[in-house]
Amino acid sequence: MSFSLAAALKGLVAVTTAVVTAGCSLAHTNAIAPQVASPAAPYTLIQQPDAGMRPVMDLIDEATESVRLVIYGLADDAAVKKLIAARKRGLAVQVLLNSAYHGRTTNTAAYSALKASGVDAKWASDSVIVHQKTLIVDKRIAAVGTGNLMAHYYPTGRDAWIIDAVAQDVSAIATTFDGDFEAAASNLPPAAVTGEHLLWSPGARPSLLRHLDSATRSVDITAEELSDQATISEIDRVARRGVACRMVLTDNPQWARAIGELTAAGCSVHLLPAAPRRSTCTRNRSSWTAPH
Repeated sequence: MSFSLAAALKGLVAVTTAVVTAGCSLAHTNAIAPQVASPAAPYTLIQQPDAGMRPVMDLIDEATESVRLVIYGLADDAAVKKLIAARKRGLAVQVLLNSAYHGRTTNTAAYSALKASGVDAKWASDSVIVHQKTLIVDKRIAAVGTGNLMAHYYPTGRDAWIIDAVAQDVSAIATTFDGDFEAAASNLPPAAVTGEHLLWSPGARPSLLRHLDSATRSVDITAEELSDQATISEIDRVARRGVACRMVLTDNPQWARAIGELTAAGCSVHLLPAAPRRSTCTRNRSSWTAPH
């Protein structure tokens, strides 16, 4: 059975590398300052809500050949209009939308508008939760994020996007999208194209645990959910061997036991007000970039 990282750990993990996972929104806290890397760097970090969505949305306007989008939630009229405008410019535009859980309710308006305008939009199988948030432009840039394109979350959602311009990463992400798009009706995602800097779900748990185990000085984790015992146990082990451990976690009584275990191990846990509950599934397509 495949493993859903969405059921274990969502958010931003900083070990000795930066790992952006495909999670959902968290409430904004002024305790975390926005960080944006140099535009010339192979990876550019966009911190939400401070940076806004323009750095991501502008990529659609700048496309000259193709736009590919795979998204869990699309409820942003401006984003939909940009995708339609790209199609009207003659670009190949493909959109893969989640249909599991509340996906049809959330995404139907966007799907209908896109299809009516000639965009090649597809529903993923409702047996697979497509939790990924990835925008690929011209096979040269990929934006991988934790937040959905849902406008009502933009002002308060603590999310992050990495703009990835590394050719090997973008090629692997684009090829994986092509496979997922072709197999949209399948009950299980096809094998993803692996890469040195990429972690894919299903099957991400071993790599994530290795990243945690590699920490020598500090582990900082921003998460919406924390329920996978293997992940909790690994964080516990890392903290008990003297690695500084900090966690920002959405407040939920379900995580009380995990919080108790990790604080006893030496982790400092800061709780944010609970956001609306999000669903998870055991068959899951998500992506992460892990720049070195």
